[in-house]
Amino acid sequence: MTPRQHALLLGPLAALLMPFLFWPAVVGLARSFTDYTPGQTAWRAVGFQNYTAVLGNEQVHFAFRNIVIMILVAVPVELGVGLAVAWALRTPARGRGVARIVLLIPWLLSPIAVGVMWHFLYGTAGMLDYAAAWLGLPAVPSPLALPRWALLAVIATEIWRKAPLAAFLLLPGVLAIPSEQWEHATLEGTPPAAQLRHILLPRLRPLLLTVVLLLLGDTIGTFDSVLMMTGGGPGSETLTPALYSYQQSFGAYNWPFGIASAWVVVAAVLPLGSGYLALARPEER
Repeated sequence: MTPRQHALLLGPLAALLMPFLFWPAVVGLARSFTDYTPGQTAWRAVGFQNYTAVLGNEQVHFAFRNIVIMILVAVPVELGVGLAVAWALRTPARGRGVARIVLLIPWLLSPIAVGVMWHFLYGTAGMLDYAAAWLGLPAVPSPLALPRWALLAVIATEIWRKAPLAAFLLLPGVLAIPSEQWEHATLEGTPPAAQLRHILLPRLRPLLLTVVLLLLGDTIGTFDSVLMMTGGGPGSETLTPALYSYQQSFGAYNWPFGIASAWVVVAAVLPLGSGYLALARPEER
């Protein structure tokens, strides 16, 4: 393709992204170095003062600790469950098409709706109380109110929401593997673990990297569902960087701090994209 054809193809995309994505991002980044607040007629540059306040804030440290725990626990489980479901659906079976549609339902639900739903499921008269009553046990408190269990409950909700998406995204890659390879491995008596290591993972490497990047980015930006389930509590047990940025901007009306903390979250995501490009490049060659 000629440069002119490239420009014609990318022109409409650039026309949408420039005014609605890139320009607001540039303005937001510039204002993170000021004391800007909406409605303020005059503002001044403060340099890195906002970022220094963010990086020295104890609540921000708690938020990033929580998000690291969520990444280390949720993302491997989501990927493992998604890969297992995709592997189980690799053979033609009745209802496989319906199963692929069902896999998308948790992801298609609004995170706000998911948060509200699980808030009530975990709460009084929810599924835990129902299970306890069915087993003849006393009522159990909501895990969302218990410091040691709140984050695990949030992680379980995120796994419920995103593991089916991982399965949906990985399934086409699994189906693209020739069936002869599976049959040959079965005839040779290759155990499932060896099939996974020698057939599935090498073939899915580019797709796996993409899905991992998606899961990591979405986990770092976790906000809506946590806002509805716990609001970051109890204490700071389920606080995330994105949620704390929202609370500071709209709750405390501390816009300079909120904008700077949002860009710290962006800075945390950028190395993931760089790592993805570095890992995917050998595959492209």
